Amino acid sequence: MPAEGAPCRLRCYDCLGRPHYCETCLLRTHRRTPFHRIWRWSTEDGFWHKTTTGALGMKLWGGHNGAPCPNITRDPRMMVFVHEHGVSSMACSFCECVEMAGGEQLVTSEPLQLVEMGLYPASWKQPRTAYTITLLESYHLLSLQTHCSAEDFYTYLRRKTDNVAPKTVPDRYRELSNSAREFAYLRQCKWAGEMPGKTTTRGSLTVKCPCCPQPGINMRVNWKDRCTDYFYLDALFYSIDGNFRQSQRNKPMDKHQSPCQQHNDVALSRGAGYFADVNDFQEYASKIGKPEPEPTTCHKFGAAGYGGHNGKVSGIIALACRHMFMLPGSIVDLNKREAYLYVDFAVVSGMQPYVGLRLVKQTYDIACQYLINFGRRLEHWKQLCLTLSSITTFNLPRTEGAIGLWHALAHQLLCRIFKSPEFMPGSGRYEGEGMERIWAITNDVSARTKEMTSGHRHDVLNDVYSDLHVRRVHNIVHMLDTSLKEAERFLQETTEALEKLEESVSDDKLEEWRRDEAQWLQDVVDFCNHEHMEDVYSPHVDAALSEAGALKVLKEEKGKTFGIQGMGMVSAIQEMIEIEREKLELTKKVREADPSKTRQRNALGRRVVALQGQADVCRRQYERFVGELVAATVEEIRLAVKTSKSVGASLDAFPLSCDLGGETANDLVAEDAYLSEYLEMLHAIHVELPSYYVASVRTHAKMAEPVSIERKLREGQAKDALDELRTHLTALYSLEDLRGQGTGQAHGQRVKALAATEVAIGHQARDEYRRVRKVLITLGMSEDDKTFRVLTDEDAKPFIIFSHQHRRGDSKRMGSWLWEDFSFADNQGDNEVKEFMYHKIRPFWFRKRAARARWQEEVYIKREEMYRTTLFFEYYRDRWSARAMDAEEDGREGAMVYARRQSHRYARLLADARHAFPTDVSMVRKDRCGCESELTNIVQGIGFAK
Repeated sequence: MPAEGAPCRLRCYDCLGRPHYCETCLLRTHRRTPFHRIWRWSTEDGFWHKTTTGALGMKLWGGHNGAPCPNITRDPRMMVFVHEHGVSSMACSFCECVEMAGGEQLVTSEPLQLVEMGLYPASWKQPRTAYTITLLESYHLLSLQTHCSAEDFYTYLRRKTDNVAPKTVPDRYRELSNSAREFAYLRQCKWAGEMPGKTTTRGSLTVKCPCCPQPGINMRVNWKDRCTDYFYLDALFYSIDGNFRQSQRNKPMDKHQSPCQQHNDVALSRGAGYFADVNDFQEYASKIGKPEPEPTTCHKFGAAGYGGHNGKVSGIIALACRHMFMLPGSIVDLNKREAYLYVDFAVVSGMQPYVGLRLVKQTYDIACQYLINFGRRLEHWKQLCLTLSSITTFNLPRTEGAIGLWHALAHQLLCRIFKSPEFMPGSGRYEGEGMERIWAITNDVSARTKEMTSGHRHDVLNDVYSDLHVRRVHNIVHMLDTSLKEAERFLQETTEALEKLEESVSDDKLEEWRRDEAQWLQDVVDFCNHEHMEDVYSPHVDAALSEAGALKVLKEEKGKTFGIQGMGMVSAIQEMIEIEREKLELTKKVREADPSKTRQRNALGRRVVALQGQADVCRRQYERFVGELVAATVEEIRLAVKTSKSVGASLDAFPLSCDLGGETANDLVAEDAYLSEYLEMLHAIHVELPSYYVASVRTHAKMAEPVSIERKLREGQAKDALDELRTHLTALYSLEDLRGQGTGQAHGQRVKALAATEVAIGHQARDEYRRVRKVLITLGMSEDDKTFRVLTDEDAKPFIIFSHQHRRGDSKRMGSWLWEDFSFADNQGDNEVKEFMYHKIRPFWFRKRAARARWQEEVYIKREEMYRTTLFFEYYRDRWSARAMDAEEDGREGAMVYARRQSHRYARLLADARHAFPTDVSMVRKDRCGCESELTNIVQGIGFAK
């Protein structure tokens, strides 16, 4: 607080130390910082009031370093200035000095004078509002990082100016929105070294991927000489995906716009960004017309044809490379639904810069369907649309399609084999789901863009994707370095595991499998062959021992050892297990039954009565084949111990265990008298199995065979329960993808109902497995058994044994030690049994070979990407350096300085790459499939003839 009578009545909150000033000193010292926050002391009120330098009489002078112009003839104009501290008004006078330019006498325009002062005009004739450049830079970065809207940002500025009455602050939201759009576009042009205007070339404002092949920029000079087996090293890997979050609403003014106004609603970055040419697409769509529906061969999944938004634009379809860079000219707005019409245009438009390549690797949610008739649709297009300015050729590179690993869960089994990047040669460890990560990062911006006009929306999305790309360029060296180290580590682990596995398999069998693998890899790249190809990565149906399979094998084994008695014992125990299962199922159904539904109740009663009859027959069979052994065992124990109490059971219960988890009196009571009677009838059904006996009986030598038989059957029962659980977990997991593909209550209810059914079945299978596992432990199985492990709720999530149970990340999980040695297969005396064993081993070997091959390819790919990245940085370093020299010759000092700065930026990135990347990026393993392991130094890269 200033002293009484002191001249210091003002204080600056932004000067260091917040000094006090008199009015004269404040205006003199703040001539170059006119937007500092000033507070005036009120003697009457006794506190500080907010004020501005403009309210104190400060004026802005243009053209003379803040000094008044000697030739001024016009009165100052009051303007609104928007800056980091809020909104303020101030008088501004512009320089009227005449300068010679191009042989003419000209006065520097008012907007340019503002720009020279670090201010951005809201209009370009006689501006009355201006924004500080630093404010627009801050908002630009905030909008990219936090997706803050212009309305929210300006509301923040109004509150910062006057938080008590923000509505009294001048409203310049509309002007801010327009200026921020212009400013972002100008910055994109500056970063790309392009002059703003209609002359920007196709894709010139995009940020390209340093790792992917960019013809003429970062590819080897002799890349076309690479061997056929290594074409994938020069291939472009990209994904296709639709996004219905990036929609656009119908605006009230749309129906009032004239054709001229609608034509003028274009993006400033039109044709130079990531969106395909709008006019070309409209002409293409009008000529193609409504496409005929194509039949599907995969009934499990359908992305095309979906679209639940009723606005002007329902979403977008886009292409992005494996490193999450959108391809220039590859985004197309969807109208109502995702159809091949839109996807085809996005693919052809996005592939224009890459038509010189020999191979592209494509992943798409419906790749199993999309490429089938792509050639026919393209031929039809060529006949109708040959005059599109953005489409220079229809001769696209050879395309190999696959389904992303996450979306593959929703497809049928054959799609998950023949269209999986895991099994397609030349795919490396590309999972094909980069688009999903892009949507996760950028979807929040849809809250802003769906309310924008079409042109503004395209500008903002182009800017957002470029910002994402810039951040990835700055991190690409670290990403490649980390990825290569990971790939080399997993290559070593998978190689060691494969070699150990192959040591235990005969040479003849390995040779046969390798021939099958070579033929499969040759055929799988052509989808026309898939119909007649064998699925070598999944076990045959008869190669998995279910409960029924286990029963058959046991009957054969015990029949050979014990004759009819052995086969009868197997049948008796199996039938008793069936009685047990039916009893448990019926008990649950009776407890859950609705007493008011007479038909349901009567049906349950008939099943209970039928089960009683079956149980009586089964009981006699069990007494015949197992009862005698039990009786003899019990007699020996009684004679040895003399008392039943010492064996842990009551006289009444012995030899059965008291801890059977039986029903209590309350469990036998239901709301309905009939249902209570059914529960009592079920309780009276006597089930007796080796696992029901006390430990002294179960472990007796005479009971070894019955216990062994039940354990084998229980293992099959546990396996069936796990298979049921895996199936329904996979279905439930796939529903998560379906949930995100639509909106609305009806869609949500359908998905919820499907999910509830899958959850119920999955829980039933989970509980069944847990129950059977307890029985197995009772029968002597170890708690640490590697096959039938403890199943927690956390474990009950999708995991992989068969293809339909695949989930992301499985490629980085090493297999169990149990499957590292298969010598037991050759030890089988019976040829039929030996072939049965090999049927189980063969798919596992194929998967191990595929995993090893993909990691080997990934090592090659990462090394090639490192090579291309260094060339990319060198190219743009030299390009900006050349621009700097050209600007210097033309006398454009500002352009020269900026070009040198950009050249230095790429020089830094190049230095980081050379420091982080291996010095021997050209030194890679010679083979692709692991047949040879020596290192070969090939200066020109891998896959070239010596």
